[in-house]
Amino acid sequence: MTDRLRRAAETIEALVNLDLTERGVIRALHDAARTRGESPLCHTAAQRMLDAVPTGGVVAFLTGFPEFPWIGRGVAETDGPVGAAVLARALLKARRAIAVFPCECHFAGAIEAAIRGIGLVPVRADAAAVRPGDPVCIVHVVDGPVDAGVWLETYRPSLLVAIERPGRSASGRYHSMSGTSIGDCLENLEDLFVAAASHDVLTIAIGDGGNEIGMGGLRDVVERDVPKGAACGCGCGGGIAAESPAAVLVTAVLANLGATAIAASLALLTGRREVLPSPELEMRSLAACAGWGAVDGQHNECVVSADGLDARAYAGVLETIAAVVDRHVGGRRDR
Repeated sequence: MTDRLRRAAETIEALVNLDLTERGVIRALHDAARTRGESPLCHTAAQRMLDAVPTGGVVAFLTGFPEFPWIGRGVAETDGPVGAAVLARALLKARRAIAVFPCECHFAGAIEAAIRGIGLVPVRADAAAVRPGDPVCIVHVVDGPVDAGVWLETYRPSLLVAIERPGRSASGRYHSMSGTSIGDCLENLEDLFVAAASHDVLTIAIGDGGNEIGMGGLRDVVERDVPKGAACGCGCGGGIAAESPAAVLVTAVLANLGATAIAASLALLTGRREVLPSPELEMRSLAACAGWGAVDGQHNECVVSADGLDARAYAGVLETIAAVVDRHVGGRRDR
């Protein structure tokens, strides 16, 4: 990577790790992730993606974080599905990749809405029915436990990305940031992430709080610096810190923005501006997700925001990222 591209990636990474929502945890998580990983984290993730995913390869995404876990099996939040859609589109542009989203039925609507908002078509079909380069994403709805080995052998992904998806703690339970147990809202899709390495599948995780899949490499930091990290209060005897590690971990104040940072690095590395969606396109995805009924994970209202970052501030971050990329890469912005 040239010095110019490194500076651009560092600028984007610094931006998406500002404590814009004032939760007070992202600095500790980001500092630790940079110490333990290869920086800039967003650039490393992008380069590893390009190395791992062949033209026409399959990429799997795990997302969906429940709010209102006491109502049915919960309601999806806006952080996660939008970022996953951004990366699915970026890898479609960069690698003609086929994206697969295994998810529970109560998360499927929010995920499909985010996919439509980013300009792709969600389909419920087998991977064999999709051709590389088709502007579609496969949504595989599960209604019970999944056999991880069988699933990985069936879909054969070369990359598995977890973005804002709850991760098991040392006690075996899943928790919200407030320490509430949310395991009843989830199927065992984390098992795909855990089994991926034994199937030669690269794992990349994007998180913002420490209780997500792939944040296990920062467990000590989460237990020390994140409220409820070591003691959740739900009665399990542990904390919210997730246990499973990722091959590559990216932190961001919003997981969605971490995905945008990776997409920006993909655009920089490939020299193709269209790999990064325009701010207008990503905001359309966020609005579509909220329009379906997904909620802001901080105040639980069904509005165009994520984790307390409102639409104006969110769009401002996207515009700044786009401006950095535009200085280095020519080409059109998709709208």
